[in-house]
Amino acid sequence: MFRYKRPVRKAKLNIAPLLDMIFILLIFFVVSTTFSKLPGVDIQRPKSQTSDPLPASNLLIGISSKGEFYIHQRRYRRDALKEKLALKRQQNPKLSVVLVADKDSAVKYMIQVMDICKQVDIQQVAVAEELVK
Repeated sequence: MFRYKRPVRKAKLNIAPLLDMIFILLIFFVVSTTFSKLPGVDIQRPKSQTSDPLPASNLLIGISSKGEFYIHQRRYRRDALKEKLALKRQQNPKLSVVLVADKDSAVKYMIQVMDICKQVDIQQVAVAEELVK
C-alpha cells in the first residue's frame, strides 16, 4: 500500500513580535523619562510669585553659592566662560542665556555673567526662579 508521507517542516523562530515588544518598551521608557536641562550643580533657586516662559533656544548657566559658573556639569572660570559664550554666540546668533543662581549666591556673580553676556553681544539674559504656588 501507498502511504502518504507528510513533508517535515522545521520549526522557525519568528522574531517580529519580539522586536515589536522591544520597540514598545523603548518608547515607554523614553516617554516616561524626564529630561532635565539643569546646569549640573545642585542649586536652590530663590522663590517667586510670577514667572515668564523660557525662550526657545537658551543656554543655562548655573551659579553656585560659592560663585562658581557651570554649563552642562562643567565648571568654568570667568575668562573661560567668556570664550565659551562667544563660541556659542557664533554658532547661534539668537542665543539666550538663563542664569540659574543659588539663593545664597552673591548678586555680584550674576552681574559678572550679565556683563560677559553683553560683551559677547548676547541680548537676552534671564534669571531662573522657583515658582511659589
